[in-house]
Amino acid sequence: MQHERNGTSSSSACPGCGLVLPVYSGPTHAYMGASAACWRIYGQTSTLAWGPGDGLPLLRLVVDAYGAQHPGKREVRAVQSVAVHLMGLCLVLERGAHIEPEFMPVRRREPARTTLDLHWLEPPDPNGTLTVRGPVLATGRDELAASVEAWARDVWAAWQPHHETVRGWLDRAAPRDC
Repeated sequence: MQHERNGTSSSSACPGCGLVLPVYSGPTHAYMGASAACWRIYGQTSTLAWGPGDGLPLLRLVVDAYGAQHPGKREVRAVQSVAVHLMGLCLVLERGAHIEPEFMPVRRREPARTTLDLHWLEPPDPNGTLTVRGPVLATGRDELAASVEAWARDVWAAWQPHHETVRGWLDRAAPRDC
């Protein structure tokens, strides 16, 4: 699904993915660069992706594709967020990990293995050609899974100039035995 960029005065483009949607005055994320309407669709999509799935961890891909596609502005939280989401895409799409995101991680008393030197990665333009709209319009679990995977792969491919940096962060943070 390509970007929809021909909007009317009652629609606007999401600053992250470019998806043109009717104006919505709901909440947005504190540091992700997403319109309220796009953030709303993300919420719907993440709900659809919840639960057991065959093959790829759908919720992980939804969370990471959306986070990487909506990087926000250059600030510490956005730098960390984009790095984590890109590492998540790499883990699943390149390294075959089948992990779901931890929404309420258990506090661990063990020291961190390493400190990463995270820095701002200039977002690609365009930041993928597929958006969160594809998964939310999917009918049935198989179509949802295919749409989420295509979207995640599209976003990961858009960040190709930074793949080596992301792989390096991932190698230092989570060696390939994960």
